[in-house]
Amino acid sequence: MGRRTILLIGFSMILTFCLAFSGVGDAKAPDKIKIGLMFGLTGPASPIGPVQLKGAQMAIKEINDAGGVKLGGKMVPVEAVVKDDETKPDVALRRFRELKYEDKVHALVGSTFAAISAALNREMVKSPMAYISACVAPMSMFKKEELAPTTFGIHGTAYSIGYSGAAYIATQLKYKKVYFFAPAYAFGWDQKAGAADAFKKYGITWEYADAPVGTADYTTYLQKIAEAKPDVVMMAHWGIDAINVLKQANELGLGKKTTIWFNWMTNVFGGGVPAEALEGVYSLMSWYWNMEGFKDEEVVKVGKAFVDKYMKAYGEPPDPYAGMAYVGTKELIRGIELAQSVEPKDIANAIMSKPTFDSMKGPGTWRKDHQPLFKYGAFVVKGKGPSERKDKWDLVRVIGAYTGTDYLPTLESEGY
Repeated sequence: MGRRTILLIGFSMILTFCLAFSGVGDAKAPDKIKIGLMFGLTGPASPIGPVQLKGAQMAIKEINDAGGVKLGGKMVPVEAVVKDDETKPDVALRRFRELKYEDKVHALVGSTFAAISAALNREMVKSPMAYISACVAPMSMFKKEELAPTTFGIHGTAYSIGYSGAAYIATQLKYKKVYFFAPAYAFGWDQKAGAADAFKKYGITWEYADAPVGTADYTTYLQKIAEAKPDVVMMAHWGIDAINVLKQANELGLGKKTTIWFNWMTNVFGGGVPAEALEGVYSLMSWYWNMEGFKDEEVVKVGKAFVDKYMKAYGEPPDPYAGMAYVGTKELIRGIELAQSVEPKDIANAIMSKPTFDSMKGPGTWRKDHQPLFKYGAFVVKGKGPSERKDKWDLVRVIGAYTGTDYLPTLESEGY
């Protein structure tokens, strides 16, 4: 065989290989990208689950209206597959298996309840799927030995809520005596852990009580708090419990005896109680739909653009949990496009290779533990009374923000 013939054969083989390789993306690209959306649409988390679903669905609609996801050399539409986890971990695991093995979804955005995030994360270790938890997840989930490589938590952990709230109370409100009232499960206990670290740092005296999830009557607890005469009571409740404890605190006149700080407010909770029950109540919010007057004009601008789109779609302002489900869904799909793959580990690696993303909270950056560090970790708000409100959604005014990095657990404490 002559030299020229060998060269021609070699060139032909290289060309064939290159053509085959260039078609790999096309061959592997699905006809549509299926995203599971699973939230607590019924059960104790049901005040929040439906608004999370709206945010996630809006993100998918925006992507499809823009032509879909560029994957494997073509534009691929995104299809949402919706499930209700009923705010029950065992139901959530069954629904996840349905999504994975029957519906054949490529990735998941979900969770309204902390315990469900933890249960799904454990499942991702055994049956990997790219998963973004859209609620505040348990601290333990983000430990190096616990976190699935494909799990991300767009709302971080409840430790941050407790820490930043307690630190603000100590440094800005200057209160010295605090009563911390929590629900008796991970969401409340993790807030307690964060608050305890801040209380220790700033020399705050505090008392603690918790109540079972689903407590119907908080009278005994609230009377005990009033008798303790704290400067401020921090309430760490969630879902239906949040609405009930705020209503009953108002009915018992607790706000006349002490300052109420509700740790993690949403439109749903604030809108679910009489205006009088929210008047003068301090809170943290992940984000609020009306950021007018906030010092960062870019955050105001980005937030308004999102609000306008959401209002057009649904006829009401977005809850902060709708906003974070929207951002989480966008992040998941950004990962798919960056990876040019629907394989779980490819998506996770792609997100971490370019960890900074935009949001209505300012730029966010994923840490090693798959929690995002935002420019503004949370916003401090104060409830409006009946005479101050322009409409039923005019719930609070933004009076500040919590920034910095100390509100997140240290990477060292998580084993990194």
